[in-house]
Amino acid sequence: MILSLFSLYSLSLWAIPSLIDLQKEYKEVSWDNALSHSVIIDAPLDTVWAYASNSNNARDWSVFFDHISPLPGTGDGQVGALRRCFRNQKETPPYWDEIIILLEPKNMRVITTYNLTGFKFEWLTTGSYIFVRQLYRSLDDKRSELTFQTNFSQKSGLVTKAAFFIAKKDTLDIFKKNLTNIKLFIEGKPRLYPWDKNF
Repeated sequence: MILSLFSLYSLSLWAIPSLIDLQKEYKEVSWDNALSHSVIIDAPLDTVWAYASNSNNARDWSVFFDHISPLPGTGDGQVGALRRCFRNQKETPPYWDEIIILLEPKNMRVITTYNLTGFKFEWLTTGSYIFVRQLYRSLDDKRSELTFQTNFSQKSGLVTKAAFFIAKKDTLDIFKKNLTNIKLFIEGKPRLYPWDKNF
């Protein structure tokens, strides 16, 4: 979907976080206790990587966002690429922005969320970042494993950390449903979980 004028204007009001600083913060993230969920997909790794690398496919599988739109700049799916995640079709708040900070083709992609807009207590998130890691693993020529993980920056304040744990159940539920939908779409089956207004 083409970004609305509102979306482009809104982007200009927020500073994009430093890629180098985020990469440094990523090294401090504790992945041993991150929220994590995995799914096994009956498809080769190349297929899974290509599908999940395309932000436009999010409308086929996301239960939280209506759609995700790449923003001007670096090509979608690459380090430094920006995208906006819209909760609704009209592209009005709530939404947040994401930047890809690390990439290991067919192995890992790390995304940082920022610019939460239209969410409760969004002002408390300024300067605190949530990191999302996608892990890809080939099991054999016909099967792959895809994992979603998330955790907060160690620089996050107590409020951000508390909110992260309060949202733990919903976050894991979203991961499970999104990964199931991705699996089914890649395998050529109907999605199981629709977009959910209650999240």
